Amino acid sequence: MVFGFGKGKKKVEEEEPEIEHVKFLGPFSGGEVNLAANQKLVDAGLVRAKDLVSDALSRRAESLRIEPKGPQAVIGLMVDGVPYPSGRLSKQEALAITQMLKLLAGMDIKNRKAAQTGGMKAEFEGKKYDLHLASEPVEDAERLTIKAINQNIKLESAQDIGMSEDLKKKVRGICEGHGVVLITGPANSGMTATTFAVLRSLDAYLFSIQTACDIGGRTLHNISQFAVNPEDPLSQTIQRTIRSETNVLLIEPLKTADLTKEAFSKAEDITLLSEFPAKDIPSALQQLIEWLGDPKVVADNLRGLLSTKLVRTLCPSCKQAYKPNPQFLQKAGLPETVSVLYRKPQPTKNEQGQLVDPEPCKKCGNIGYYGRTGLFEFLEVTEEMKQVILGKPDAAAIRAQMKKEKMLTFQQDGLRQVADGRTSLEELQRVFSPAKPAAPAKVAAPAKGATPAKAAGPAKAAPAKPAKEK
Repeated sequence: MVFGFGKGKKKVEEEEPEIEHVKFLGPFSGGEVNLAANQKLVDAGLVRAKDLVSDALSRRAESLRIEPKGPQAVIGLMVDGVPYPSGRLSKQEALAITQMLKLLAGMDIKNRKAAQTGGMKAEFEGKKYDLHLASEPVEDAERLTIKAINQNIKLESAQDIGMSEDLKKKVRGICEGHGVVLITGPANSGMTATTFAVLRSLDAYLFSIQTACDIGGRTLHNISQFAVNPEDPLSQTIQRTIRSETNVLLIEPLKTADLTKEAFSKAEDITLLSEFPAKDIPSALQQLIEWLGDPKVVADNLRGLLSTKLVRTLCPSCKQAYKPNPQFLQKAGLPETVSVLYRKPQPTKNEQGQLVDPEPCKKCGNIGYYGRTGLFEFLEVTEEMKQVILGKPDAAAIRAQMKKEKMLTFQQDGLRQVADGRTSLEELQRVFSPAKPAAPAKVAAPAKGATPAKAAGPAKAAPAKPAKEK
C-alpha cells in the first residue's frame, strides 16, 4: 500500500512519470504489520522508504546504510563489495524512514536505545528479495543497515561460487576420511556460501551427511538435519551423530576455544565441516594451535583449510579485450597460450587521435563490473605439513611449505580467473593491495521536499565512481 504526502505532492506526481516501487511483502516472522495504528509514521515515512530502497535495489546494492551525521544522515550503498555515496537526508527524514522500515520488518519502533535485528520479504522489478535489517543506537539517533539478498541469484554449487573442478575434487577427497575440514576467511568474504557449496559437492549417496547447526532455510538435497538437543554440549551432539553412523557432519562455526576443543576431541570417528573465522590460512592455523594448546592435536586431526575471498567479475556486456605484453604474461605467471585479457572499458582514440569515452553500459551502470566470484586458497595437511605444524610455525613458514608442495594460493587462483576473462588484473590489485580510501565524495544535500531517490539521482543511474580505485 502506498501513501502520499498530501495535496501538494499529488500535483508533482501527476507531472512526472511513475517509477516502479519496491513492494514490501511482510516480515520474516509472518505477522501482520498494523499500518493503521501508525498512520502518522506511514504518512511521513512509507513513500520515502520505498524511494530509498527502490533506488538501492535498482543499483544492485547488496547493502544500504543510513548513517546519522549531526543534523543530517548520509546514505551509503555497497555494490559488489565497493562503497558508494548516495545522497543525504535531513535528520527528520532519516528518522521517519528508519522507523518505517523497522515497523515493516517486525522490529520494536518504540525501542530506539537497544540494537535490534529483523527482516522482511520484498519484490522489485519481478525479483524476490530478503531484506535483513539491523538498527544500532548512535548518540541521539539510530544507524540502520539493510542487507538485500536477491533470491534469483543462486550461490549453491562449487561452480556457482567460482571454484575450479580440480579444487572441488581435492576438497571432496579430504572430506572422505575422518578429521576436521575448516572453511576460513574474514567477515563478508563468502565463507558461508563456500561452506554450503562444499557440503553440496559431497556424494550424499555414498556418505551419510547431516547438519547440526542453523542452515538458514537453505535446501540441501539428501542431507538431513540432525535433531539437536539445545542443552547438549557440542561434543555430545557429535557423539550422538557418530552413533547414528553419520559420515560427514556440518557443525556451528568454531568461534571459541571451547567449541574448537570439543570438535577436535571427536574428530577421529567422523568428518566435521565447519567455519572458522580468521584473516587468512596462516592466521587460522596459528589460532587453532593456540586454542587447542597442542600442535599435535591440530596435526593429527585437521585435514584441510579452505580460505575464500571475493573479487568483482567483469561486466559481460562491456568488458574490453586487449593484447597483453608477452613479457608481462611471463612475469605475472600467466600461460603463454593466453593471447587476450580483459578489463573494464577504457577511453579509445578516434581517427583524429582524440580520446573518446566508452559507450554507456546499461547492464552495469558504467562501473565495468557486474557481480562477484570467489578466489580460493587451500592448505592440505600432508605428512610434510604436519611436521611444520608441530614446530608451531609462523606465517612465513606456513606459506613456504604451501609453496613447496604447490598448494593453491589466492594469486594462482586469481590469475586463473584473469586468464578465463572473468576478472581483471586491476581488480586483483584492488583486492590484494588496497590503498587507503580517500574521503567520500561530497554530495549536495537534497532540495527541500526532495525524496531520497531524487537526491541520489535517477533510480536507474549507476552509482558514483568510488573515491579511488586502482
